[in-house]
Amino acid sequence: MELGTWSDWFEAVGELLAVVVALFLPVFQERKQKRLTRQRVSRNIRSLTTTLMQENREAEHWQETYRSLQTLLRLYAALMTDEQGEPIIVIGEHLLTVLAQPTPDAEEITTSLAELANCS
Repeated sequence: MELGTWSDWFEAVGELLAVVVALFLPVFQERKQKRLTRQRVSRNIRSLTTTLMQENREAEHWQETYRSLQTLLRLYAALMTDEQGEPIIVIGEHLLTVLAQPTPDAEEITTSLAELANCS
């Protein structure tokens, strides 16, 4: 039995590597995309919350920003296909509840924002 030439072996190894890449590359790309989406959503929630804490609650812009935060959370919750994004939704909903109070607890918001930074 003849083992073949070096070129045959290189061809076989190359084909094997091509198959492995074709099978696993989409999985890695999907994971990366989900992680990037979680990071973007988390960053947007933190940004909107910080803006809400700095603005006057009676201003029209505050109401618009609050509704933007609500919409972001609802959309992400509806379109989420990644179970690792669930803590982001829970913390975001908690932030909405705290921000809706007549005098939001700044320490509680800061704690929640720190937890949110660890989720992504």
